[in-house]
Amino acid sequence: MMRRFFLLAATLGLLNGCSYFDQGSTWTKPGVDPDQARTDLDACEAEARSQTKVDRGIDQDIAATQGGGAFGDPLADSGMSGYQSEKRYDDVVKECMQAFGYVRQ
Repeated sequence: MMRRFFLLAATLGLLNGCSYFDQGSTWTKPGVDPDQARTDLDACEAEARSQTKVDRGIDQDIAATQGGGAFGDPLADSGMSGYQSEKRYDDVVKECMQAFGYVRQ
């Protein structure tokens, strides 16, 4: 059982690395200069940080009531919940930038 968990964690780590290298893409919108695009991206990233902070707090509360987290299973706070948090962050940024009218290149 523990071997499967480590295999899953290693796989997620590799996938996480792929998403890291995907960060090189840029957001474009006709008629918008790079400074405005950076300002809009900063606003979307701030929103994503805010939303994922709330999500992490909820996850930590759930883990604490189920015997996980800092005082239970030390691996309960890593792996899939970290991946889900990063994916949530990326999704919020993407939706926000699209709402501003940007397209990812």
